[in-house]
Amino acid sequence: MGISGVRMRNISVRDRLFSYPTVEDQLIRLDEDRATLAQAVPEIIKYFVSLVQMQPAYRLFLVDQEEQKTSVSVTAVENTASKTVIAEVYTEFYNWKLTGANCWRGKSVGRLDPDKICLTLHLDWDENEFIFFEAQHPDLSRFPWATEAAY
Repeated sequence: MGISGVRMRNISVRDRLFSYPTVEDQLIRLDEDRATLAQAVPEIIKYFVSLVQMQPAYRLFLVDQEEQKTSVSVTAVENTASKTVIAEVYTEFYNWKLTGANCWRGKSVGRLDPDKICLTLHLDWDENEFIFFEAQHPDLSRFPWATEAAY
């Protein structure tokens, strides 16, 4: 008998509640856990896309290993579903304060619309290969160090 290595995660973003299976790091994944995680991928991607497209629509980026951001379409996100075995969504909400020359410190705050909505897509079961998407709120004042030229 094995204990499942999957737990349900509840997340509410932009007034949209969603529950999805995610990996419990302290437990071993069973074969049926892998099936549960993989089967949830299309719905997790659909949830992420729906959040990004709600008004105000978020700016969507593919983030590479060097943390360089490339603007992408929703189609680019949707096209990754068939290669993905685990998908995860999380958000970031911060108020930023300048603490030194080009040095910023963020304090977590609550807002209806997050600053960022992030989607991590794992392409293998060892979690060595992944694709990372970041959706940013269109109000650049939430990113005081940013300029339009940087994007």
